[in-house]
Amino acid sequence: MRFIGCSLAWRPGEAGERPSCLVVMDERGSIVANSFATGAGEISSVVEGYAEGRRGVVMGVDAPLSVPNERGTRRIERVLSKLSLPAYSASRKMFGGETFAEELLASLEGVGVEYTDYPFRKVRGQRTVTEVDSVATLKVLLFERGGQADGNGRDGDDDDLAGVLRGLPEPKLRKGNKEARAGALKSAVDVLWNTPGLRLRTGNLSADLSAEENVDLSKIDIDSSLSHAELDRVASLVEGTLAAYAAHRHWKGRDGSIVVGTGYEGFVLLPAAGDLYEHIAEECRAAGVPYV
Repeated sequence: MRFIGCSLAWRPGEAGERPSCLVVMDERGSIVANSFATGAGEISSVVEGYAEGRRGVVMGVDAPLSVPNERGTRRIERVLSKLSLPAYSASRKMFGGETFAEELLASLEGVGVEYTDYPFRKVRGQRTVTEVDSVATLKVLLFERGGQADGNGRDGDDDDLAGVLRGLPEPKLRKGNKEARAGALKSAVDVLWNTPGLRLRTGNLSADLSAEENVDLSKIDIDSSLSHAELDRVASLVEGTLAAYAAHRHWKGRDGSIVVGTGYEGFVLLPAAGDLYEHIAEECRAAGVPYV
């Protein structure tokens, strides 16, 4: 099996113009490859190559894949915002018609990768793509790193948990001046480095940030001497890694995950376990939003 995280350039003005980043993990959680691709056809071709000869692929795309609302926000965004978890704000009006994500899904279908709101856990042979949110995933990892993952070591009720989530910093990987961005990216890499089940450093990747493929994120010296374009490239690698991790963690079925929403109405796959899972589920029930 291969697990592909895609930091998709999907917003108006960047779709098809700015490269998207793809990060590939194996079943052990090791990063085995990454690359940059521009346009739906090129992305799907790269995915086809990564999946060739493998016993299946689960792809997590860090972008809104289903945008049913003409204006305003998606229901899942409103739910996750109440939970102090980041979510994509998107409407069809902002795209002026078909979204780039829809073009990508059609292209992926052409290479046998099917869109689903629930990749099956521990099932090989599937070739699926689903929506994830890298920044929300990072915030969950920050939450778990504080010892809150399974309810052990935390006393109190849902109000306490909600307060912990609100108190966590919002990871701003693409906003601010170079000093602020470099600091946020270094913190994100530190979280990834210490995430159980994820092997950030592997021998076949290089420290050359300008390389078109196989960049070792753990070897990059991230500081304010990097240009904004270079920081964007690091951010794409971080987001792609988080997206791959979310897909891999769900498939492994060991550390907990939840799908908020369903199908055409919009959904997102997130890591979540124990009290956090129950907290998200309770908010979904109150809002009438499906979850699993």
